[in-house]
Amino acid sequence: MGKVNSIDHNAVSHVIEPIAAEYVSTKQPTSRRKPLAGVYMALLLFMFIYCARPEDWIPGLSNAPLAKFTVILAVLALVFSLRHIRQRLPREIIFLFLLIGQLFLAAVISPVWRDGAFQVTLEFAKVFLIVLVMTVAVNTSKRLRRLIFIQAASVAVIAVVDVWKGHLLLGRLNGILRGIYADPNDMALAIVISLPLCLALLFLTRNRAWKVLWAIFMLVMTFAVFLTGSRSGLLTLIVVATVCLWEFAIRGRRRYLLALVALVGVILWQFSSGMLVGRLNGTFNPQEDTAAAYGSAQQRLQLFWRSIEVTKEHLFFGVGPGNFDIVSGSWHTTHNSFTLMSSEGGVPALILYVLILWCGFKNLRAAEQFARSQPESRVLARALLASLVGFVVGSLFLSVAYQFFPYILVAYTTALFSIARASAIHSKRDKQSPQRITSVNFYSAIETIGVSPWR
Repeated sequence: MGKVNSIDHNAVSHVIEPIAAEYVSTKQPTSRRKPLAGVYMALLLFMFIYCARPEDWIPGLSNAPLAKFTVILAVLALVFSLRHIRQRLPREIIFLFLLIGQLFLAAVISPVWRDGAFQVTLEFAKVFLIVLVMTVAVNTSKRLRRLIFIQAASVAVIAVVDVWKGHLLLGRLNGILRGIYADPNDMALAIVISLPLCLALLFLTRNRAWKVLWAIFMLVMTFAVFLTGSRSGLLTLIVVATVCLWEFAIRGRRRYLLALVALVGVILWQFSSGMLVGRLNGTFNPQEDTAAAYGSAQQRLQLFWRSIEVTKEHLFFGVGPGNFDIVSGSWHTTHNSFTLMSSEGGVPALILYVLILWCGFKNLRAAEQFARSQPESRVLARALLASLVGFVVGSLFLSVAYQFFPYILVAYTTALFSIARASAIHSKRDKQSPQRITSVNFYSAIETIGVSPWR
């Protein structure tokens, strides 16, 4: 063996550093190269149209099928970007596909109104395409935050406008827009499940002006829930506030939120009308009836038991989507999303619906485990947990199983889980990469500068 030449450490570093940089760059997530950008832009457009409802604001757009157009646009963009898709479909996507198939089958064999049931299912089936697009296109935290921002900001602005220019019907605040914001109860639920998202964005932004704006939005949104006089909205708000306090004040060590929420709640309760108090008192006492609260509570109880009877009579396929109103005896829906699914789609539809929601909770649990060193993902996971819990509570009193909001929430959890897992994997690889570079590429680096020890 010859004499070993002396090694110039500067020369070695000049060779090894580019190799290390090249090695790490090849392991970076493909999301940094911004694949599926066209698909994501179409998704952003759909979320804006669905949440903000510009057709209700801008004259002349009410007859334009904006949502359908954006869905088609997103699907076309997805078809042309299939080469970038590598991941497997998560279970919640499969469950949603099976749920839509079950509802189509229930519509075809409906003993009540097949054409109507088919149209309801066809309209609902668009959610599968949106959730699928979200699953494959939302692959970075930045993309997820943008979607959440659109939903939170849209609902917040609508709540502000409702409080400012909304009108009272029988003492209750009614939405000035149509669709999911027309009914006071549905509007209250949409506001409540968006409140944790606003809170997350408040914590994540570094801009003080945005922090103040999000705080104002949350105050007005909470005030709007009180003005709707929605009993289910109030109960959901209490549950969501409790989850948020546990996740952010107790676990997140922001104890000041406990006193702040209590103070704000008392002030807003005092400034809101007495309609909500009267409706709460009238729920069980006809003598305290305000705006037919007692009659409404009794009717909903009867509709619940009627939905159970219909489920027993049509156990496997129900009466078809949208048909419970016809067989209810009073032309009203069940006011319960779970019995709505069981009575109109059968028990299999109910099981699939529950499994989809369960997947959302499971995604959040796994995402928070991966996100132990990712503050942003932890904040989003806790906010989405509060929103999802709020939806489950609110859906016990409302027929919202065919709305897109619950499935969008679950899609958020799917994206967050994938992002947190990918970030944890790459973080682990980054920690291991210097050792792997030293052991694998050291001698090739030495040979490159001509100082091989085997000469």
